[in-house]
Amino acid sequence: MPALDKIPNSSRKIRTAKEFKMSATAVHLAPVPTSPIEEIAPLVAKLRRTFDSGKTKPLEWRRAQLEALIRFAKENSDALVEALQADMGKPELEARAADVGQITIEAKIALKNLKKWTRPQGAGMIPLMGKSFVVRDPLGVVLIIAPWNYPVGLLLSPLVGAIAAGNAVVLKPSEVTAHTSAVLAERLPKYIDTDAIALVEGGVPETSALLEQRFDHIMYTGNG
Repeated sequence: MPALDKIPNSSRKIRTAKEFKMSATAVHLAPVPTSPIEEIAPLVAKLRRTFDSGKTKPLEWRRAQLEALIRFAKENSDALVEALQADMGKPELEARAADVGQITIEAKIALKNLKKWTRPQGAGMIPLMGKSFVVRDPLGVVLIIAPWNYPVGLLLSPLVGAIAAGNAVVLKPSEVTAHTSAVLAERLPKYIDTDAIALVEGGVPETSALLEQRFDHIMYTGNG
């Protein structure tokens, strides 16, 4: 595989390492790839159009994306573990079991239960003339913001649930784990439907630009 610090996608801009550092220690981090801010609003709008078209609602689409996520985790586990070690020195056992491995487990659980989860549920009250039930519809476009300590698991595990529920999704990896972010940005789009699932890299400016967009649900793990 190519060196992790060489990001092949030329459309992503690279900030210098000194622009991102841990404020408490002033430790310089690896150069962080960033998505062009001017492309964020059109990207979210594209995902909104995909969702509004109904593409993400059929169980066949959800199943295909979950199966693709399992293939991604299996075929790229070594690259992800190497990136996690480069970013934070994470032990291989922890990286495989707690960060990367849980993606396959959760996706398989979702696949097993997908039909049951989406089945109409009785509402508990029987009208005089007819039946009442609850239908679980997708929310829309979901934003997932992951932290640095489990940058794969806490990004892709919520993705499993968002896909299973039939949503379009924007993924925002942590800028602190630059190598991991780069591997995800380079490899994940080769497996998933990029009309409905997108990844945005960067730090505070890019996250702020994302939060200016309308999302139907935000999953955020991190400090206040």
